[in-house]
Amino acid sequence: MKRRDRRAPLAIVCGLLLVVALTAHSQPVGINTLAGNTGQGSTNGFGSSARFNHPRGVAADSAGNVFVADTENGTIRKMTTNGFAGSFAGLAGVFGSANGTGTNAQFYGPQGIAADSAGNVYVADTANATIRKISSSGTVSAFAGAVGNFNSYDGTGVNAQFYQPEAVAVDGAGNVYVADTFNHTIRKVSPAGAVSTLAGLAGNPGSADGTNSKARFNRPAGLALDTATNLFVTDSLNHTIRKITPGGNVSTIAGMAGVWGSADGTNSAGRFFQPQGIFSLNASNLFVVDSGNQTLRKISVSGTNWVVSAVAGLPGSAGYADGTGSAAQFYFPAGLTADGAGYLYVADSANNIIRTTRVVPPTLQLASAGNQLVLSWLTSAGGFVLETSPTLATGAVWSPVTNGIVTLGDNFVRTNNASGAAAFYRLHKP
Repeated sequence: MKRRDRRAPLAIVCGLLLVVALTAHSQPVGINTLAGNTGQGSTNGFGSSARFNHPRGVAADSAGNVFVADTENGTIRKMTTNGFAGSFAGLAGVFGSANGTGTNAQFYGPQGIAADSAGNVYVADTANATIRKISSSGTVSAFAGAVGNFNSYDGTGVNAQFYQPEAVAVDGAGNVYVADTFNHTIRKVSPAGAVSTLAGLAGNPGSADGTNSKARFNRPAGLALDTATNLFVTDSLNHTIRKITPGGNVSTIAGMAGVWGSADGTNSAGRFFQPQGIFSLNASNLFVVDSGNQTLRKISVSGTNWVVSAVAGLPGSAGYADGTGSAAQFYFPAGLTADGAGYLYVADSANNIIRTTRVVPPTLQLASAGNQLVLSWLTSAGGFVLETSPTLATGAVWSPVTNGIVTLGDNFVRTNNASGAAAFYRLHKP
């Protein structure tokens, strides 16, 4: 990031764009880049200046921050509301299981991530076969599971064991639910770390509906909770979406076990291909990252039925493109979450990018170079125009600045000669 020059008389203001939050309808949604670039890395920064390495999990807290399980970097990243991607816990490229604060902690292939109302973050530390807890200050501790011991034992803390858990969700009472993927089960962890098996039978993949251990899953990969504490599961190798009541009764609400495809439809007529992330936006609407199809799907309640529709991406068309509906492209998207305003966030794993349904006004940065002032902003800020005005008074006239703008790496750059005249700049989307 370039250093901001604070000398008068130049000043900067940002033009904000009013964006309507995603609402419950089946219209196509617009997909934008929040942070990252198709190149792998671990760099902190704004927008496309940031780098990730196959991120697979995302979670939003009550303040609107987005946490990312940066899987192949072995880290947890934190993105602020202005789009800055920073480090939160772990050190890129250093894999292990050490507890500690910030970069002193270690992870090994973290995938699932969830945030509670108190600001704690829970992580499915997949290759360590553990569930970790991160305080709001970034201190990492063991929550449940025994490092490197792959099994299915219930118990408290290290006496419990998991097998490649890939997703977590947390309810209002502080219970953490785990998609224990290679055990083909759904586990529940109390706030005290006591682990029990809610549904499925370890080591027995299948697709049967039923209660508790009578139900069967085949590599469950994503979890979401609604306000009634019903749990929704992306049953990835069954290509279905399952529902678990608080008492552990499992039913299939969309898709048909063992039959993959991309068809929209009602209940079992809908088709998925290895669905991953899932989020319950409200009591009537789920969103699903249909990873093998490279799409974002919506499942809405209609009476007693669940209606599946595509809202972004084109089945079978992997790539990277922002846009609305089928004009958008993903590349094996994995994680999904939403913030309190209803904006969605997608961990677009193979693209190494975090995508969103909201538009983040870019940060206009200022630096000095000799007797010149340098304005810069990210090239990922599509559609924004640099404007200037001699005053901030009511009724000020803002004029577009279109000449002298060049592209340098990930930034647009405009260089001005310093002068004594007051000038104000903003980025504005017409």
